[in-house]
Amino acid sequence: MENTMSAPQKGLLYYFNRITSNDGKDWFLTLTWIFVFEIISSIIEYYNLSIARTYVIDIQDGVFKEFLIAIFVTFFIWHFVYSIVNMHRNQFYFLIMYGLLGLYFYITKDMTFNLLFHNIINPFEFEFNGFGIYTIVQFTIKLIIIYLIFKMFQGFKYSKLKNS
Repeated sequence: MENTMSAPQKGLLYYFNRITSNDGKDWFLTLTWIFVFEIISSIIEYYNLSIARTYVIDIQDGVFKEFLIAIFVTFFIWHFVYSIVNMHRNQFYFLIMYGLLGLYFYITKDMTFNLLFHNIINPFEFEFNGFGIYTIVQFTIKLIIIYLIFKMFQGFKYSKLKNS
């Protein structure tokens, strides 16, 4: 009778850790993913809560708004080309964040980042709009962000040990 042991099954949390924090070793990657989840949370909040729309300051069409959009698009294209040339995984995730920022601009028309900054500064604020799919999704995103903040501190500790 053979004694065969299979390799341990790698679960969803293992792959999530690899993608979002490189197993707790890369704090900057984790910070990038925190911003990505906060952008997603802000977009969902904008659609489902009327109070979220009060944070958005409307900038009239004009030169200033076109200038802001031009800077955003120029930086996105520059970073996209740089990422393709160097093929770093972290820059690819950073591009995801830029793409979501573009989607955030398009959906909310919030060129001042007021709603997004409000959510990033206070990631644990949770507005209820009754119990439904919105509440479940926002609660899940907030739990993921709490977990990522823990992983970010773990990455700080790892980088400090690595530099010592």
